[in-house]
Amino acid sequence: MTVFNPAPGGGTSGSLFFTIQSVASLSVSTVQLPDATHSRQYSYTLQASGGISPYTYTLTSGSLPSGLSLSSGGVISGTPPSVSSDTTSSFTVQVMDSSYHPGTATKALNLLVRAGSLGRNETCGTATPISNGVIRASISPYGDVDVYSFQGTAGSLVTIETYAQRLTLYGDPSVTDDFLDTFLELLNSSCVQIDYNDDISSGLTDSLISGYLPYTGTYYIRVSDLRGDGRPDFIYDLHLSGAN
Repeated sequence: MTVFNPAPGGGTSGSLFFTIQSVASLSVSTVQLPDATHSRQYSYTLQASGGISPYTYTLTSGSLPSGLSLSSGGVISGTPPSVSSDTTSSFTVQVMDSSYHPGTATKALNLLVRAGSLGRNETCGTATPISNGVIRASISPYGDVDVYSFQGTAGSLVTIETYAQRLTLYGDPSVTDDFLDTFLELLNSSCVQIDYNDDISSGLTDSLISGYLPYTGTYYIRVSDLRGDGRPDFIYDLHLSGAN
């Protein structure tokens, strides 16, 4: 950009360069929510992409199951009450970005509240289906493992990460609570290990897997404690992005 002033005494100024970067269209990346069950705490964070973060989420139609709420940060959380039969709630969420002229995107979602127990998700056959987002869970009781399934496309960059050491769970919000040493595995559709990670880096016991998927179809994520231990306070957040 230059500025020009007419004579007398005018002329053309020096130039100043600006870079304008385009951003991808705003969208809600979460397409499937894990089931909830009565009297058990539920927490799942929706994921969006594109636009300019931070994002703000609202409920535009339908309703969440009783006992659950949606925060402006995209966290669906709470504890559903007892239901006489499996009950599905349908609703639409809207995400708004932080651009000068904010963009919006919507996504229709369903959430099933089961009348009975969710059961154990220790095998690929009993895996909990998830998509892009963040689920909070725990490795409990002793020796427990958690297995999740997701759909992926060949060539897509997928990132899977556990936050355990970096969580603030109890008491002082300025201090993290370190109980679980996560061991993270990515498995193929035959439940055979493709990749694994113990620690992201020295001194940080959270785990991270990031790479390009080799085929289109079903994948599994397995989370465990490296020591084979398990307790109710072995809480972790599992982050998934890049899935279908």
